[in-house]
Amino acid sequence: MTTEVSDIKEAARLWAVRVGDPAFDDWDGLTRWLEASSAHLVAYEAAVADEEWAAAALTPKPD
Repeated sequence: MTTEVSDIKEAARLWAVRVGDPAFDDWDGLTRWLEASSAHLVAYEAAVADEEWAAAALTPKPD
């Protein structure tokens, strides 16, 4: 994996975490980042899917 791809994936993960914060208010910044490259949107969607999977996997299941 190239450094550029790795950097995009890391940035996408950080955006996904930030968006999950109830106090998040940088929608303009997120929009600019997503529109800067189609690779950003792909990475962001993957990061969101990973976040959702992790949250579901870590949520305790009732007995």
